[in-house]
Amino acid sequence: MRSLIFPKINRFKLPENQYANHIYWLFLFLSSISIFLFDLLTPLGVAAGTPYALIVFASIWFKDNWSTYVTTAIGFFLILTGLFLSPYIVAPMDVVVTNRLLALLIITITAYMVLKIKRMNYELDMLMIDTNVDALTQCKNSRAFEEEAKTEIKRSKRYKRNLSLAIFDISDAIATNTTEDTTIHIHNEYIKTLADEIRKSIRSSDQLYRIDLNRFAVVYVETDIGKAKDATEALCKNLSQMSQQDTHHELSVNVGITMLNDKDHIWKFYNRAEDALAKAKQNGKNHVATLPETYRSDKSHIPAILCRPRSG
Repeated sequence: MRSLIFPKINRFKLPENQYANHIYWLFLFLSSISIFLFDLLTPLGVAAGTPYALIVFASIWFKDNWSTYVTTAIGFFLILTGLFLSPYIVAPMDVVVTNRLLALLIITITAYMVLKIKRMNYELDMLMIDTNVDALTQCKNSRAFEEEAKTEIKRSKRYKRNLSLAIFDISDAIATNTTEDTTIHIHNEYIKTLADEIRKSIRSSDQLYRIDLNRFAVVYVETDIGKAKDATEALCKNLSQMSQQDTHHELSVNVGITMLNDKDHIWKFYNRAEDALAKAKQNGKNHVATLPETYRSDKSHIPAILCRPRSG
């Protein structure tokens, strides 16, 4: 999950991974040639092709399936080539052919096992993603928030960077003449719309989570509490305008914001944002509150989200 928080670092390391893959491919190629030469230059002529199964198994290093297909094809080709080119066949031909066929069978079984393992790994990766992603909004969920916020807190403390947290609490009122199923459907649609609006408004380096049924959290990376408040107020203004366009549905958003300090751990950090949210609710609907309180007298006419450098 770290790559989701630090996309730039992940891209920076990509060339290193490519070089490692190239070196590994070179190793597999040289190993295949070594097995082939061993097959040709030793008076065995029987089952020297079997070690190609190790080359096929080594393709498990790569996530894609085509690497397994390529190593399998190379093994097949070199085994059959060795059968016709080997000058030291001392066993009866039927024994040699039988052993070559057995070597091909072993390679086939190995390739099948490797492909099954890769498939299982892929499904496990998808399962991990599913357990960290909210099905309705496709936002990361509370489990992902807990894991990633801990990492981000450590990083911010290590590099002495600001980190702000905003908790959005959503309340809506739907016309009373609608059925329960319709109410749930309308509510879900508004939650998805709200998530999309928040996602579009924050930077790529900031992180959005759906941490409860009607609650979202935004981690503002390298942002102090004043700029986080400005960005959040601009976002809430857009949400309010969106709500006013629907006369049958009233949407209100209250937000609590806080900023990390040196003594914070994740739950102390989160609970202070919760306290700020409670303060916002006390002031009525559609309010943003901070702890500690911030007062800004120099409001800019430029949208707050544009005042912070965008990364990613």
